[in-house]
Amino acid sequence: MRNPRALILFLAALLAVSSIASARPYNSSPNSLKFRYGEFELDGDSIYWQTRREDFFGSESAFDDDRLGVDFTRMVSERLGVIVSVSQHEGQQTTAFRDFVDDFGADIEHTTDLETADLSAGMVFYLLRRDAIVAPYIGAGLGVYFYDLTETGDFIDFDTFDIFNGSFTGQGEALGLFFLVGIEVPVTASFSIFGEARWHDARADLEGDFHDFGEIDLGGKELSFGLSFRF
Repeated sequence: MRNPRALILFLAALLAVSSIASARPYNSSPNSLKFRYGEFELDGDSIYWQTRREDFFGSESAFDDDRLGVDFTRMVSERLGVIVSVSQHEGQQTTAFRDFVDDFGADIEHTTDLETADLSAGMVFYLLRRDAIVAPYIGAGLGVYFYDLTETGDFIDFDTFDIFNGSFTGQGEALGLFFLVGIEVPVTASFSIFGEARWHDARADLEGDFHDFGEIDLGGKELSFGLSFRF
């Protein structure tokens, strides 16, 4: 994590705002719990992804996959709220070297697994009242983005050009930003449906077996829908 102190101070400020306003919520249901399901598309704008595009077949789009999330929102005024989110995504790709084959002319393949997760907090602002027929909203905040990267299969030792079977792993985290825009449609006083788009911006220094590979871009675009319960 590049600057954990900044995130701690930011979370403390959000909790303070929520505590000050908790004695006078804007209505009888100031809290909401949202469950998100959607598709996550990686940006792939870093040295790690660039190297993969140059050396192996395929692209980072192979790692685009489902993303699950849970959000807790505490309204501190009629339209302004504090949001805390947790999300998870996992993608996988089996690929081969572009310019090399084995002694029998077969591809030299390995499988890459990338798991990402984030814990974030920010502010959300409803452009209309939450009990409107359609309630659009926007938001932004900070988050800690985690990754778990594994590559398993056949590789080339470029000192000897021998082919070997191996497994490489790396885990790490970074501080990042998120922005969101969505539309919520109340169904009852305590239940609504919503659609949402999020943009994540986070880069982490690769660790473990990948520590010489530079940065990995964990950011991307997320389109999701879900259910919201107010209480």
